[in-house]
Amino acid sequence: MIAIDCNVWSKDTIIWGHACIPPLYLCQGDEVTGTGADIENIVFEKLQEYNHHRLSSNLERILENLKSGGKFCNSSISKNPDREKFAYYSIPEAIIPPIHIFIRKEDHAAFGGKTTVYLKHLLENKKLKFGYPTSRSHGNQIDQIIKAYEKEPNVLLIYSSDITSQAIELLKNKRIDYTICGYLELKMAAQKQGVEDEIIGLRIDEKLDYLVLYFVAPKTDWGKNIIDKIDAILRKEIPTQRYFNCFKPFYDDFTKEEFKKQYEKLLVNPILK
Repeated sequence: MIAIDCNVWSKDTIIWGHACIPPLYLCQGDEVTGTGADIENIVFEKLQEYNHHRLSSNLERILENLKSGGKFCNSSISKNPDREKFAYYSIPEAIIPPIHIFIRKEDHAAFGGKTTVYLKHLLENKKLKFGYPTSRSHGNQIDQIIKAYEKEPNVLLIYSSDITSQAIELLKNKRIDYTICGYLELKMAAQKQGVEDEIIGLRIDEKLDYLVLYFVAPKTDWGKNIIDKIDAILRKEIPTQRYFNCFKPFYDDFTKEEFKKQYEKLLVNPILK
């Protein structure tokens, strides 16, 4: 559990937990920026009847605080059946490009030398060690594949407040052979550590589509009320240009059209139906 001063938990204050996952969340001390923070700022603007306090944490503690049922929320989180037992979800509020498997470039041939891989086939290969960021969800389809192998000796669970940086360290030091992560998240962290040219990402054949993210609140009457308010805000804001502009870190000139199509398909069109 996160230790929080009781005075912060006033009836008018919502605590927003953040795992530092670039480019969704960039953490510098208590300052949080990035796509997820920009989206939150739009919501905060409309929820002025509450105070909003951001708190950087790891995902395990965020999930524990959601389970506790306090005035605690999180944005930009993926959905899976386990989390739905204790959290209410908003309508889809964000998308990120497909999840990738990351390996050392020098090992590309050992992974088939292609741009895509089957995660299940990799996990079945006991000679290859998989570094898995515990408590992260990559969508139910991928989660179920990993769950079937998570107790195998070639699967190493990664516990860290900065899972991405830890995964890169494990790859560099050959403690693991591959890990799973958002493309830009790991590329940015690898660049920061000066090893961007040593690590490459491969698309996962079982999950080639974009990952959808949501706001979440505790499964309480208070949480349901907050999610209802957030849903009303999202329905108005998602079709706007300023909301789309929050996603600039996720595309460049070459990928903007593809990202825009996925944005319309997964976020805008469901609202307009």
